[in-house]
Amino acid sequence: MGCVETRRWSEDVALIAHSRPPGSPHWQMVQDRCAAALEQAGFTVQRQAYASGVNVVGTLPGTTSPDEVVLLAAHYDHIGGCPGADDNASGVAGALEVARVLGQAALPRTVVVACWDEEELGLRGSRAFAQGLTGPMPVVAFNFDMIGVASEADDSQVFPGPLAERFPELQAELVANRGRANFIAVVADGPAEAFARELEGLAESLGRLTGVMALTAAEKLDEDDFGVLTLSDHRSFWERDIPALHVFDTGVFRYPGYHCTSGLDTPDRLDAVFAADVMKATAAAMASAAGL
Repeated sequence: MGCVETRRWSEDVALIAHSRPPGSPHWQMVQDRCAAALEQAGFTVQRQAYASGVNVVGTLPGTTSPDEVVLLAAHYDHIGGCPGADDNASGVAGALEVARVLGQAALPRTVVVACWDEEELGLRGSRAFAQGLTGPMPVVAFNFDMIGVASEADDSQVFPGPLAERFPELQAELVANRGRANFIAVVADGPAEAFARELEGLAESLGRLTGVMALTAAEKLDEDDFGVLTLSDHRSFWERDIPALHVFDTGVFRYPGYHCTSGLDTPDRLDAVFAADVMKATAAAMASAAGL
């Protein structure tokens, strides 16, 4: 955890956070940045083209169990006309920094770090990757999508009623925390819950409150009651029954700048200390999952 450098994250967020709809010049620049950063971290990089876009996938082979894969990814596209600092420059920059840290270790299992395309157009990039997998499936897939917003203000966090009813212990924690939007949220399916709980323990060892929402097999693809928890690329792995967890700041439930709804989603609205705790806990949890 001590290897994470917040400055690197902040610099990448500033670089990425400009309008970048798929096919645009800045979209291409960010794609190139993902490839270059992963190569610099020691990963073998492929640009995987599919029907309508391009994923950037970096692979760091495991030393003793190379067929067993631990994956981390974030989507690099965004809607036109919005800088997308939190969504999802924060996640891409976070994934690249975790890749840099893990690239320094000799890990028994293979680590894959990817930048997905076209999440905003229906999870197209991650779904193309997940649906194309053959042979052994990943042990677990971590997803970063919006990891940069936090607030110490009382009652700055919204927790929708149906979710509060489903997760009463988290609702009680939120009340005890005076409704402050300063915690890390993790959504996991049942097979990924152990990985989520480890990340939770690591984050809380840093003093960062973390809440895990573990969904059953029936709940994780239930768009009626739990659709708000399935809107990012982790869903593509759940659809293949691959254990996956989504690490995020809760997006719209604490951030009015989501999709530039209320003001622009710009880097100055992000909290680098919060993001650093997300990266530190995730790097350590991934290293553990990869057998370190």
